[in-house]
Amino acid sequence: MRLIDADALKYELFADNYSAKMTNQEVAKCIDNSPTIDAVPVVRGEWNPIFKGADTCECSVCKSKGFSDSDFGFIATPYCPNCGAKLEVEP
Repeated sequence: MRLIDADALKYELFADNYSAKMTNQEVAKCIDNSPTIDAVPVVRGEWNPIFKGADTCECSVCKSKGFSDSDFGFIATPYCPNCGAKLEVEP
C-alpha cells in the first residue's frame, strides 16, 4: 500500500476538465504516477498516576515517568518524551 497526495491527484485530474476526455486506463496511470506522502501511525496513550494521589505520572504506552517540578508538581506534556506517544488525557 502507498499513500498518495490526493490534492495533487485532484489537480491533475480536474485541471481544465482534462479528466472528461480520459479513459479508465489513463486515469489509472495518473493515479499510479501520483506523488506519495510519508505518514507515520499515531500512537496514543495517557498519563497515569503511579499510585493514587501520586505527584508523578507515567506514560501508559512505555511506562516512563513524566516530568515533575518541585514547585509545580507533575507537568503534563502532550507527548511522551521517551516514546513520542500522543498523550491526550491529562491527570
